[in-house]
Amino acid sequence: MKHDPVTDSDLDRAVQAGQRRMANEFRASAVRFDVERDIVELAMEGGWWLAFRRADVAEFADVDPVDMAKIELSPAGMGIEIEARDIHVGVHGLVSSFISPHLMASSLGRLGGGATSDAKRRSARENGKKGGRPRKVA
Repeated sequence: MKHDPVTDSDLDRAVQAGQRRMANEFRASAVRFDVERDIVELAMEGGWWLAFRRADVAEFADVDPVDMAKIELSPAGMGIEIEARDIHVGVHGLVSSFISPHLMASSLGRLGGGATSDAKRRSARENGKKGGRPRKVA
């Protein structure tokens, strides 16, 4: 099979696509298996954690705890793997399967609503001088 050579523009497009994916997908910074509790713990980029039972993930359900202890994170943090068993699981899909769309939307909304800026502070002060937010009429 003949392939055309990769051009600089092809490379640029691929790099940009990778950067978009890195910005929009869940990535982990660490992974470990807790043998005593039989759970996998994922430390996520952004400082939050996800812990789940091994049995809740089909790829891990039948894996011996000795092999589970060999769980590793892929270099970019986009996958977790157990090389000895040739198991590779994408972090984004895994995390998405545990987080409901409603919970995800409310969490993102809360982050946006908690944003502060000088303009927002000035506006709140001005509205306070006018008596604050008007009451809702039933």
